[in-house]
Amino acid sequence: MELRLEPKPVLAVCPNPAWQKTLRFTQCRSGEVNRAYLVQENGGGKGINLARVLHNLGFPVAVAGFAGGQTGQYLRTELQRYGCQDLLTECQTATRCCYTIINDSRQQATELIEPSGQITTEEVETLQKRLQEASTGFSAICLCGTLPPGVNGSFYASLARCAQALALPLLLDAVNDIAATLASGVTLLKINATELRQLSGEGDLLAGARSLQTNYRIPWLGVTDGADRAWLFTQTKLYSYTLPRLQNIVSAIGAGDCATAILARRLAEEPRGIRMEEHFAEALACASASCLTDTPSLFALETAAELRTRITCEMRAWL
Repeated sequence: MELRLEPKPVLAVCPNPAWQKTLRFTQCRSGEVNRAYLVQENGGGKGINLARVLHNLGFPVAVAGFAGGQTGQYLRTELQRYGCQDLLTECQTATRCCYTIINDSRQQATELIEPSGQITTEEVETLQKRLQEASTGFSAICLCGTLPPGVNGSFYASLARCAQALALPLLLDAVNDIAATLASGVTLLKINATELRQLSGEGDLLAGARSLQTNYRIPWLGVTDGADRAWLFTQTKLYSYTLPRLQNIVSAIGAGDCATAILARRLAEEPRGIRMEEHFAEALACASASCLTDTPSLFALETAAELRTRITCEMRAWL
């Protein structure tokens, strides 16, 4: 993979990060005592996973969100180790923990997620002010994941308007309370098939994409569906991607965030997404490669390159 280095970092806005603990078991049986043979800890949440990808590829990234308590400090320490620009705002509640339970015998990963703490109005205003002051220093903005209690959709919408004013590409990887953000304008909306159906109210995937494009006229709409076919929609074209079947899957946690990171990097280089259909295939290959590791959004470049050769794409006109 060859990406052109840009002087300004991608900004990952991650209002609801986590501290991730991954426990691996040879076998894990419900209702019994299970002893892990391996435990590892790292930052979690969509924006943190995105930062991990860009750091590992050698590209600058800034992370904004809320962090509190000892787990919040763990998160800051990891980002410092990555060399990320830290725009996290201190909050009164501790950063939530997430637990990934990997059952080797079944090649199965289960995710356990703690509830998020309440964010105060003052904390939201502090983060908004920091982002407003720093906004000219980025090459692209990514709005990543759910909003914690105390933060509503106007937070993302305000950042979308800021991106529009600065002519920055904006990638949205979220589904709840995003109508105002879509109305403000995004460059690329990246969601999965379940989220598309939830957002559009349509059971049929193509009907759901048509509804979103009709209502919001999104330049690029990327839809993933696990190991099944992925889709990329514009106002006039539809691209469908067939993915290779993977052997020895370890964990799919963070695979979608891996794809988001690649797409964000490409938008930083080509703000209009001129070759987005190629970049989407590349992102899918990297996401697939990350399923073969036990760390969210971590992958081997050579594995991603080999998987890319086995992804096929079909294009047709639509709408």
